[in-house]
Amino acid sequence: MDTFRWISVAFSMILGLGVTRILSGAILVFRSRRRATLDWIPLAWAFSTFVLQLQFWWAVIELARVERVWTLFDFLTMIAVPLLLFAAAALVLPAEELEAGERLDDEFQHDGRFGVLCLSAYAAVALFADWRIFGAGLVSAPTAVLAAEILLPLVFVVHSGRGARAMATALYVLLVLSSSLFLSPRAY
Repeated sequence: MDTFRWISVAFSMILGLGVTRILSGAILVFRSRRRATLDWIPLAWAFSTFVLQLQFWWAVIELARVERVWTLFDFLTMIAVPLLLFAAAALVLPAEELEAGERLDDEFQHDGRFGVLCLSAYAAVALFADWRIFGAGLVSAPTAVLAAEILLPLVFVVHSGRGARAMATALYVLLVLSSSLFLSPRAY
């Protein structure tokens, strides 16, 4: 097995765990719907995390074409991407069903905001990896998207008002969906 295949297995294991965590969290929230108050904002961040996980998994195919010799630093840089996506997946939704009277938004304020920060860190590492491994320029559409993916979660965390948080969330979801659709290769 060549080096890339070993590396892609590590990425896939972490991404698979993250996808499992998001889907399990969504099922737990669904089961809590009758006794707890749900909120669209945590669900939107979870959905965005899920889309980013799938998009990165799809992009892993491209790594086989770009990097022929892997250094430990390159590997650590790239493995940080699925690790940060996993951390976001583990934090944006609760790990247990909500109890009667609990609010999803309250749970999200405790742990989910750290998941949002993980999404910002994910974009920062991805931006660095694009520059170092893929040789991307500083002025490009993917760079602009990643810069916005760094800033919008920070705006969300810094602002305490629901309106600003809702706007940052909606913009982030639109950004993730549009960039995944328009900037990802259609086929390999």
